[in-house]
Amino acid sequence: MQEQLTTRQIAMALQVSESSVKRWCDRGVIPTVRTVGGHRRIPLAGFMQFLEQTNQQVVVPLETRSEVDSEASQENSIESLAETQKKFIAALAKGDEETCRSTLIRSFAQHNSIARLADDVIAPALHRLGEEWQCGELEVYQERRGCGICSHILHELKRILPAPPENAPLAIGATPEGDQYTLPSQLIETLMQQLGWQPMNLGCNVPLTSIAAAAQAHRPRLLWLSISHIVDEEKFVSEYSNFYASLPPQLSVVLGGRALTDRLRPRLRYTGFCDNMQQLASFATALNVRRHSLQSSTN
Repeated sequence: MQEQLTTRQIAMALQVSESSVKRWCDRGVIPTVRTVGGHRRIPLAGFMQFLEQTNQQVVVPLETRSEVDSEASQENSIESLAETQKKFIAALAKGDEETCRSTLIRSFAQHNSIARLADDVIAPALHRLGEEWQCGELEVYQERRGCGICSHILHELKRILPAPPENAPLAIGATPEGDQYTLPSQLIETLMQQLGWQPMNLGCNVPLTSIAAAAQAHRPRLLWLSISHIVDEEKFVSEYSNFYASLPPQLSVVLGGRALTDRLRPRLRYTGFCDNMQQLASFATALNVRRHSLQSSTN
């Protein structure tokens, strides 16, 4: 069953009156269902559709169901996660975008965490699809289609995240030249927005010299590089060394990606390395807290 929202939750997220939300529901502007008792309930997918069609902006984080904390509930949550992964993988392989959408929306509604959605559902599914493609069990188009479906849904999920505040720190990132994978940086972009940063995703296959130019022009607080594929390792190490030396001072550089092997990582300079999105979320949150502390101490 898809997560359903109350008119109060939506009013809080949009910072409007609950009576306004009820009027939108009754006029059909927001897709609405009624409970047996006659109360209005809005499917999360319907709320996302409303945001897309009206250009309304979420002002404060959307309240969703509270996380489970009892031992029994945690066991059920683990079982549910396994079922979610299985269902999502099957839907991706079939190209069933609607099932993929409802599965991701339900998972996001449960935990309200882009990092957990990425680590627990999206990454395992894409890894499985990649393995099946390499083994000849899936066609290339099925793997590429799966990435496209995830990209579409992430774009929709961004609509229900609050826009960053005006004074939000800037984070920019990309995948370097030769790396055509777009989804990791899109996931990071969405995650950083949820964490209260202003993300600037430069895209994939971007020369390191151009990424450095962007860092010099915009002076971000954090720069991420997602590195899933390296064409020439020696060339990359040499170019990366020049790239790192050209960056502005006080810039935190975060690396991640399966191409950064244990053998390669010691040859690179960086502030932090993250194996998954939850580690990145912890790093970015700590960096933001430190920034606020330094600002407070100077005032």
